[in-house]
Amino acid sequence: MEGKLESTSSDNPATFDRRSVDSTTERLRASFCLVLLGAPSLERLQDIVEKDKAAWSEIKQVLTDRTNNINVVAALVVASSASYVTTVASTPHISQWNIVFPYFCVLGGFGCAMLAIVSGFAQTIFLSMMGVRDIEMAQRSRLKRICLFTLLILPLLFLLVAASALGVAFTAALWFGDVLWIKVLLTAGYAVFLLTLLLVTVVLL
Repeated sequence: MEGKLESTSSDNPATFDRRSVDSTTERLRASFCLVLLGAPSLERLQDIVEKDKAAWSEIKQVLTDRTNNINVVAALVVASSASYVTTVASTPHISQWNIVFPYFCVLGGFGCAMLAIVSGFAQTIFLSMMGVRDIEMAQRSRLKRICLFTLLILPLLFLLVAASALGVAFTAALWFGDVLWIKVLLTAGYAVFLLTLLLVTVVLL
């Protein structure tokens, strides 16, 4: 599989065509590596680090900028979660925040957003020091490879969980408010959300 990926890649990973990989599993794996590493495979990334310093610097900058954006969004989630937990609900006639479940979800989102910030800072520090030896160690050791991909995906994963928890909290508070038109809007909103996920999945596959 790695040979296929390397044979279809040019010196610039941005020109890599994931559709040139026949297998769906291999295409998803290459896409996963592109998102996390900026290259379709660890072997391709090592080749870039060794032979094209300019491309490697550009990849590191893109990954660092993405992590910084995640940290900014996570910080906003922390601030908004804290404000909702510490203030009285402004719409008691349409939402029920005086029950445990919505607050539990908000606190869970708050915690995940904090973890996204912490792991994002750790990822930024690692990216600033990442070199060819780190990539070689990840290729040789399955544990190192798992740890590398886990570190790279943690900030985004924690942020997604935080956003999901806050979405569930707002849904629960509004649903327990027992206002018919709110329930209709929520149902329509979730239907649009599921259709959007389906569209994204079809495009990616």
